[in-house]
Amino acid sequence: MRITVIGSGYVGTTTALVLASIGHEVIGYDVDSLKVEKLNKGILPFVEPGLELLLQELLEKQQITFTADRTVAITKSNILMIAVGTPSTSSGKADLTYLQQVMDVIAEQINEPKIVVTKSTVPLGTNRWMKQQLLEKVKTKNHSIEVISNPEFLREGKALHDSQFPSRTVIGGEDQEAIEKVRQLYTPLNTKFFVCNYETAELIKYASNGFLATKISFINEVARLADLIGADIEKVAIGMGMDPRISPHHLQAGLGYGGSCFPKDVDELLYFAHQNGIQLNLLEQAKQVNHSQIEWFLQKIESKLSLKGKRVLVLGLTFKEDTDDQRESPSIRLVEQLLNKGVDEVRVLDPTISSSAQIQWKNALPEHDKEKVNVITDKDNAPNGVHAILLTTPWPIFSNYPWNEWLSRTEEALIFDGRNYLNPDEMRSLGWHYEGIAKGN
Repeated sequence: MRITVIGSGYVGTTTALVLASIGHEVIGYDVDSLKVEKLNKGILPFVEPGLELLLQELLEKQQITFTADRTVAITKSNILMIAVGTPSTSSGKADLTYLQQVMDVIAEQINEPKIVVTKSTVPLGTNRWMKQQLLEKVKTKNHSIEVISNPEFLREGKALHDSQFPSRTVIGGEDQEAIEKVRQLYTPLNTKFFVCNYETAELIKYASNGFLATKISFINEVARLADLIGADIEKVAIGMGMDPRISPHHLQAGLGYGGSCFPKDVDELLYFAHQNGIQLNLLEQAKQVNHSQIEWFLQKIESKLSLKGKRVLVLGLTFKEDTDDQRESPSIRLVEQLLNKGVDEVRVLDPTISSSAQIQWKNALPEHDKEKVNVITDKDNAPNGVHAILLTTPWPIFSNYPWNEWLSRTEEALIFDGRNYLNPDEMRSLGWHYEGIAKGN
């Protein structure tokens, strides 16, 4: 089939590459010509394991191309897949500006019957609204148009695997012919199909992310109790996860959830419910617990060390490992709070960051605070004179750092592991004072 994937972020690019790899004619379209140029040269504009190699292989075989030409993008394919961003506004409502722009381009360039597939996460009721809007916009051009809701369920850092081996493929729509054509897109993949109406498909996406966010907040709240009584939260999670009704996934205690999906989708669900007079109490509390997890972690640190005037080394700034995504990163919120506590210096060591200009602050920082943040690229000298090391993102390289050599270079041998990533016994045997998230006595 001829497919154009509109939007070349991590969802759009991953989807385009996987569809091309299973035999479809794929065009990736983006308004950012510099991004398009990089992609056509085989350079991935973001970090995602395995994806750049697949990109290069498909380009060499001429199985995919990228363009910033809207006419080419829309006219050359009969299936148009939308994968543009829908970021949160200050109220929590999803911003559909990019989606509206795409709809205008489709209406302007339409040249034959089209199926528009919504991959972007959009508010409840959006796909039905899109169909009405598109039909109104193209009615004078005598071309039929159908809309299908096909939400994505990709995990950053594992997006390629999740696209090649999807847990399920949700197809929401009303036109059976369009539903069947979208189903055929994915038939080469080993997946289970779930067909439903627009609203059900949209809510499956939001409810899934809302539930996983709640699960993370639940285990983090339990971790606070475990920390109090001396229980090991990791073993608690293993014991819980052995129950097939619970499963072990998303039961890793830490600094809370972040990234481009969970915070945004929780906010949109809460906004939509509030606008319609529905109180989602459980989700409200999940958000509150997540927001307060950083403060709880800081209290653990301050019980061992007064932060004012100290030097701190933070390991990891992205919201999780194997991605360069800093959106809603707990690590960034932690650094901002460290500055509020009056630390003298925050050193940041992250494999995806080489300068402080790359840090995407959640809140505007005064210049005197920005000057206290130093991005370190030399791991050998990173711990010199620091009073504490905070591990905030579990990058695999951190386990291979010369912890024995680092010990003598610090002012105080304190490690606060916000991801329970390092081995407590090993670190303590080297002479470190190790504090994790409820790791027991």
